[in-house]
Amino acid sequence: MSLFAALQQFITNSALSMFSLLKIALSSSFFLKPPKVVNNQKACILLGNGPSLNKTLEKDLDKLLSNDLMCVNQFANTSQYEQLKPKYYVMQAESFLVEKAINDHYERERTLLFNNIANKTNWDCILFLPFFAKKSTFWKMIIKDNKHVQVCYYNPTPVEGIKSLNHWLFKMNLGMPRPHNVLIPGIMEAINMGYKNIYLTGADHSWHEQFLVDENNNFKMTDTHFFTVQNEPVVRLSNKGSQYHIHDVFRKFYLSFKGYHEIKSYAEKEKVNIYNASYKSYIDAFERKAL
Repeated sequence: MSLFAALQQFITNSALSMFSLLKIALSSSFFLKPPKVVNNQKACILLGNGPSLNKTLEKDLDKLLSNDLMCVNQFANTSQYEQLKPKYYVMQAESFLVEKAINDHYERERTLLFNNIANKTNWDCILFLPFFAKKSTFWKMIIKDNKHVQVCYYNPTPVEGIKSLNHWLFKMNLGMPRPHNVLIPGIMEAINMGYKNIYLTGADHSWHEQFLVDENNNFKMTDTHFFTVQNEPVVRLSNKGSQYHIHDVFRKFYLSFKGYHEIKSYAEKEKVNIYNASYKSYIDAFERKAL
């Protein structure tokens, strides 16, 4: 790298760091810490909801049951939730956690989800939610009587800039790489809880295979999970209710895949191994390794 390029990079990273510190000052809580694991000899296995998780459930059920599991998003709507009894549950989607849903569809979906969490969870489970969810009474009223569900908040504040400062802010739980995918806060919480071996499953990240732009320039996609197959592509909406364009989605993908490489760097510093055990995955940051 030339001296000019190095200087330009330093100035850019310094500006990003200053902006990150400002966002932390405005948005983050300075008193959030995940619980520390008692036995980090077990691995933490993240259960992504991609279609490939079906193969993991078929071939590796014994390994899932002998380690600590972390599920995400709408996992409580499945029969596997009660079968696997995950120790941790991570949610990130603003549309499920704000006080007022953006439309009737999301209102039905989030009501179903939190009712399933409240009614099905008869084992101790830590529910990780972004700090902004603390303002909402919607989900609190549904799960308030279930003493098995312990809520732990995290700061989803995006942190960018100088790597050494980023790592310190990650360690202090003040922010993380841009959490455009729920696996990012999931992995970050697993690292900061003290796990030394983390495995990803069901992390297909293959949505681009179902992209469509119709004759009216509407961006559509099918959203298939291990528990459901969506046959018809639909228009995608942001958390604010506005329609996504294809460049919006590719930008989110870029930031997610970039975030995994930033997590890899942080994990190496913390001497944590992250393996991608998904039977299908486009994530290229982590070593591929079977459970």
